[in-house]
Amino acid sequence: YQRRVHGNCHRLYNLSILMADNSEVTLEAARKQKIHNLKLKTACLENEEYIQELHVSDWSENQKQKLAAAHDKAAELLLAVEVGTKWNLTQAYDLAKLMRVCGLEMSQRELYKPEDKPQFMDVIGLKKTLQELKQNRNKTRIVSFTGMIDNAINKVEKVEEELRRSQLDATQLAQVPVSTLKQTEDIMNVTNIQTALSSTEEQIKTVLAQIEKTNEIQNVAMSDGEMQVAEEQMYTKVQLQERLIELIHDKYRIVGKVEEENAPFKKIYETQKKANQETSQMKDAKRRLKQRCETDLKHIHDAIQKADLEDAEAMKRFASQKDKSERFLRDNLEKQDECWRKIQDLERQLQKLGTERFEEVKRRIEENDREEKRKVEYQQFLEVVSQHKKLLELTVYNCDLAIRVTGLIEEMVAEACSAIKARYDRTNQELGDLRCPLICFCFHSCKRKELLFSSILTILTKCQCRRGQPSV
Repeated sequence: YQRRVHGNCHRLYNLSILMADNSEVTLEAARKQKIHNLKLKTACLENEEYIQELHVSDWSENQKQKLAAAHDKAAELLLAVEVGTKWNLTQAYDLAKLMRVCGLEMSQRELYKPEDKPQFMDVIGLKKTLQELKQNRNKTRIVSFTGMIDNAINKVEKVEEELRRSQLDATQLAQVPVSTLKQTEDIMNVTNIQTALSSTEEQIKTVLAQIEKTNEIQNVAMSDGEMQVAEEQMYTKVQLQERLIELIHDKYRIVGKVEEENAPFKKIYETQKKANQETSQMKDAKRRLKQRCETDLKHIHDAIQKADLEDAEAMKRFASQKDKSERFLRDNLEKQDECWRKIQDLERQLQKLGTERFEEVKRRIEENDREEKRKVEYQQFLEVVSQHKKLLELTVYNCDLAIRVTGLIEEMVAEACSAIKARYDRTNQELGDLRCPLICFCFHSCKRKELLFSSILTILTKCQCRRGQPSV
């Protein structure tokens, strides 16, 4: 365990170093991108300042040509700014902002992840236990467990198949039927009352036959006046009666032993009730987790719709602003041409227009910056939302699967408990059927013993009288 913990710590340390290296690389790339954007804006604004300076000078035809060339270059640089400005390496949207904006409840540590491995070795252990029960030679005695065991194996195999496609930890679930399977094995090993009593019953029948034969010999001897033979048969009958009583005691002892073995299974429904409580708790926990995930998914769907709507409006607004800016620049050039025709009279106005152009280009660059940043934030929002949405959907799938496999285990436990209860009731019925004949037999045995001793005294009296001895 210590080695495993040490290995996990080592992997976490390596992961943290890797994340730190990735963060440093990302920050460095973002810094270079920021410098690139600043260079683009600086170049564009420097050219606009140059244009503004040309407006202040005393212009000539040569200056007008330079200004036209500068305007052409300005259009190229402005296009380069609009096309080349990128902010995708700057962090504008993350999971914390998503959870705060959307009001999400589930954090990523509570969600199942694609890299999570299912834990179902205990379920495989259950299948192995059931296969061992299937080989038990007592499974078909009194009440057959074959069908229940086959159904249980099929359900456990289905549970294993479902778990292999999930990220669930089935350790707790696999513990639910352990007690039931142990009781199933124990009740299959309970002594069969018929088998246990077979030898004793045969001996009782033999003794009864011997007693009957002794009675016949005694009756014949008494009718023939052979008192000595009758007396010997009477003593033999007493010994056989004592042997019969010993055998009856053995029979009672065996019945009591089987009752003791069968008694623990009387409360099997308590085991089923406990298993049902455990499975109900597992199902309720997964249902609550599923409900929380579905609530977050609804919030995310609403956020996506809202973000899509805002993005469409922002793009429409930006396109409108750009068209307006294009019209403004075209008008600006037209007005500059007119100013060239009226250069002497409209020098101040031309200088003013040059200043206005500088401010507009500056504003447009800033607007372009804001738009690019907004696009980056929107794209990162979609990436974060997509990742978190997949985790939530995966967790919902695992909750549904956990509920299904828990239901299968619950059905397996119910079938096993019903089979155990059937065998317990059948054994109790057989014990009850045996108990009444035994009591009656003991009662008649006592009566027979009294008659036997009475007959012995009578015979002894007769014998003494014939020999001329006084009776005692």
